[in-house]
Amino acid sequence: MKIQRNIAAIMNRKLKEYPSQAEFAKALGIGHTTLLSCLKGEGNPSADTIEHLAYKMKMTPSQLVAGESTPTDTAFNLISGMVDTLNPALQKAALILLEAMRQLFELSEELSAKAAAWKYEAIEPKPFQYALKVLEWTPRGWEVSPTVSEVFTDDHTVAEAAAELFTRNALSPIHLDEALRDYMNSKV
Repeated sequence: MKIQRNIAAIMNRKLKEYPSQAEFAKALGIGHTTLLSCLKGEGNPSADTIEHLAYKMKMTPSQLVAGESTPTDTAFNLISGMVDTLNPALQKAALILLEAMRQLFELSEELSAKAAAWKYEAIEPKPFQYALKVLEWTPRGWEVSPTVSEVFTDDHTVAEAAAELFTRNALSPIHLDEALRDYMNSKV
């Protein structure tokens, strides 16, 4: 599935920042077997697992499942490559500046994630069958998007919980149906 491939691509890029797979697994708070499964794009990570991994990698869940590299990743990789070419006496100062830049980027990303562009609401297109509708933030306020999920549950509580989780994590509607399938599989 595309989500697993995207997660694998991000995690393989992030792995390069750690001295070993064991250190990376420890930083993520997961077991080595789980890490290997994620790196290979295998398994079916639950919505909770995706949320946990994204948090640990300082990303939004939507960035993780979409396979998007964050501005922090891009800047850090570019600049850290340049630090290695500096005179050893300047490398320490450059690393301090690099860490300060990383913290600024992370703060910027955190503020952007809090200003979510989408929110989700449970709807009942047929009696006792629930789906999610997407509202998109525009300069005029929240407007109903043409994106509506497929019916995925007959339990209103489950639909409300999914809407809250996806809104909280700023999930992009482009992956809505895949994310709902993963969410429902995690509930089984």
